[in-house]
Amino acid sequence: MKALHRIFAFLLVPFLGYLLGATIFNFFWDQAAPGDLKNADMIAVAQSCERKGPVAWRGFGYYHECRIERRFDDGTVNYSKVVGWLDPSDIGKEYAAHTMRRAQVAPDERPHVFVGWLCTFVFAILYLFVIAHVAVPAFPERFRQEPAPADPPAP
Repeated sequence: MKALHRIFAFLLVPFLGYLLGATIFNFFWDQAAPGDLKNADMIAVAQSCERKGPVAWRGFGYYHECRIERRFDDGTVNYSKVVGWLDPSDIGKEYAAHTMRRAQVAPDERPHVFVGWLCTFVFAILYLFVIAHVAVPAFPERFRQEPAPADPPAP
């Protein structure tokens, strides 16, 4: 029974915490605004979207992987895929975007990023208490013993 408690405390609870934290963060991170299209270096237009989920590294819930057309200010047009911030209701809409690391396309404006970071941080602090409450009883007894009080110095 102790082995099951340890598996639950050290594998399942942290994994579940990760998925919950990712769900909270991505809920806010995936909200994008069209941005300033006149000054954009690149404009992203969704062409088609595919529904993914319900459980992924992005957390719980469904999200969309969309094929986009990228229009650059020099007239170049190419195609790419984005995950999360576009959905089927955005097909045909234009978004000001930029290229992030590994050539991933991201929107220029994410209006709720700060709220996402704040909620994820608060969740992480609270979840540390949950992990401690679940994990401490799973430790072997020799690690849970309090140290003996020190003897007072002799006069």
